[in-house]
Amino acid sequence: MATLGDLQRALFPTARLHGAPGGDSTGGPATGGPGADGAATPGRDGADRDVGWVRVLKARVPAFDAIDPGDAVIVPGPALAVVAPGAPQILELAAALARARVSAVLLVEGDGGTEALDALGRAAVELGLTVLSLGRADPAALERSVIGFLVNRRAELDRRAAELEAQLAGLALRGSGPEVLAQAIGSFLGRVVVIEGRRGDPIAVHAPADLPGSAAAVAGYLARPAGVALRVTIPAPAGEPGAGGRLVLLGDAPPDELERIASQRIATVLALELARHAAVRQAREERRRGEPLPTDGPPWVVLLASQATADGRDGIDAREAVRAGLRQLLPPERAALRGSAESLELRLVAAAPPDDPDGLATADRVAQFLGRQVAVSRPFRDPTGRAAAEASTRATLDAGEGLAPPPAVLRATRLPAYLLLGNLHNLPDGLRDARELLAPILAARPPVQASRLATLRAVLETASIGEAAARLGVHRNTVGYRVARLEMLGDWDLADPDLRFALLVAIRIVQSEQSAG
Repeated sequence: MATLGDLQRALFPTARLHGAPGGDSTGGPATGGPGADGAATPGRDGADRDVGWVRVLKARVPAFDAIDPGDAVIVPGPALAVVAPGAPQILELAAALARARVSAVLLVEGDGGTEALDALGRAAVELGLTVLSLGRADPAALERSVIGFLVNRRAELDRRAAELEAQLAGLALRGSGPEVLAQAIGSFLGRVVVIEGRRGDPIAVHAPADLPGSAAAVAGYLARPAGVALRVTIPAPAGEPGAGGRLVLLGDAPPDELERIASQRIATVLALELARHAAVRQAREERRRGEPLPTDGPPWVVLLASQATADGRDGIDAREAVRAGLRQLLPPERAALRGSAESLELRLVAAAPPDDPDGLATADRVAQFLGRQVAVSRPFRDPTGRAAAEASTRATLDAGEGLAPPPAVLRATRLPAYLLLGNLHNLPDGLRDARELLAPILAARPPVQASRLATLRAVLETASIGEAAARLGVHRNTVGYRVARLEMLGDWDLADPDLRFALLVAIRIVQSEQSAG
């Protein structure tokens, strides 16, 4: 069974103890105070109290369908205004909660004022209840989170970590920068957050304004950078040794389970953002040096690929040979190579001709020449847009490396899709469920498994049997026979759209796991 302290640290770390410093400004007795890291936590009687279930106050009478000792009670402000419109009703509600011996009262603000919530909090504290003010929140979502935590703690923590990861991915896609990402992490975890660069230099620092002790935590970090609560390595871009940076959580309190899980999960998103940040900075330096763009543009596109040669040779001479071949493939008025043979990546800016306005045909020619993946940016017409185009293309190349099978050309316009597909392996129980769904066709020798998966994927990803046959390089009658066999083995109806979607997701998960192994 979970305690109230467990719930708060995992689901609402920025909550404030009603009546404690940093909590309700009206004061009053409290059962606890702020934690060592500045975030308020219930005192001994509150934090250690077991929580059996969660109930939500409804805007009706009776306000609860049921309430048992040990329940945590969520009180939304709008519902409280209906159930207890005056002081006598508020006092009566507080007394009823005390008689029921609830584990905690969770106050959630609505569109109106907080006077009624403050009054209920004072009354409940005086009766010995633990009261937490959560600010604005969705009561229904909060209820689902608490239930999820009580039923399956790890799954709910993973869901919360995935929620933060999705939020950061959205901010990164909008080019928000490390400062905004640090702010989002700090607000989500209720911690002072630092994002360090490769050399340990602080790139972004966020100290939540309403977090007591945050200024002291930052001052302590600047004086002694080693004294932190948690430091997680942010991986470097592919092909670079060492770390790309570090995510640092400050405060005296040790990191909790959510902070450890979330920090590890968001490291990849932060790696992409640090790479973009470095690329923008480098591009600005190059722009100041006045490097020219191909004269056949605008519009232009940025092409990006790994610098390593297709045959695995990675010497400077081999790289120079590849660059010379690209200059012959694309003349200077159509494409300009950036960087040098010593760079970690191969970068080109190419003019997008009228018959190839997105630069896809050019990217495909370069991919075939190099024998490896090439990422292509959105077209841009303003020369100052090259820095952002390079950053988005680099993020696209990093995201596309985990796809199975990897596309030859990766399009920056599809970066959200690549991130989504690349994170399928993070689905809770995803691999187990995928294998269970595909079990009827996986019960065979590895070559037969691979043939069945390839056939099923081609059928699911194309509009007709003919297109699937063309992709597989076999006769359409062969594909028709294979499909009938697969439907019989799995007891499937491949005309069912829900089943088609689930099967395609399962195939991607299994093939990604096989390629990683």
